[in-house]
Amino acid sequence: MTSQLFGPVGLWVAAFASLATVTVALLGGFGWFARRSQPHLRVTFEQAQPWCRWVETEKDSAVLWVRVAVENHGLDPARGCIGRLIGVATDGSSRPDVDPVQLRWAGFPRSRGFDPIDLRRGQREFLDVVFRRADSPGDWVLDTFGSEDFDPGFDIRLAVDQVHLLQIALFADNADTCGIGLRIEVSDDEPRMTTAAAK
Repeated sequence: MTSQLFGPVGLWVAAFASLATVTVALLGGFGWFARRSQPHLRVTFEQAQPWCRWVETEKDSAVLWVRVAVENHGLDPARGCIGRLIGVATDGSSRPDVDPVQLRWAGFPRSRGFDPIDLRRGQREFLDVVFRRADSPGDWVLDTFGSEDFDPGFDIRLAVDQVHLLQIALFADNADTCGIGLRIEVSDDEPRMTTAAAK
């Protein structure tokens, strides 16, 4: 009676295998599962610590560092992440005289600050974008390769009395490129930074 009601076990196994095959096919194969777990990068900024940080240097002068945060919200690690300044507009006009440059990772030794890094799930790191010294009310300086090993062919300083929109992009080997626009100006000697839509 029991064998007539349920049939051979082999038929049930075959039916389950067929159902699993159809399910995988309907979900687009294993690519669907891979997309669910792939890294998802996000770049953020706030005008507060630790995005904006005053630091006392060895020469007893304070430096304001402006940085963006990069975080992986996906399941898999994001491999080979680098940040680049890809465009600058000053007072509303695009700057063809400023080439794209790589930005430095904060919190790493200087010798490794420009190396690609991997970001694990939930890991957040910072990219230095610009800095400005308190003892000289002069220009913002792009935090890119030092003058000893980098000859950009253009000035990496941005005048403090103008409004600058910096387009920052984050690239990775296995994640979609993302970015942020950072608007920097000085009002009443106080720097003010806001985010803008990335292009």
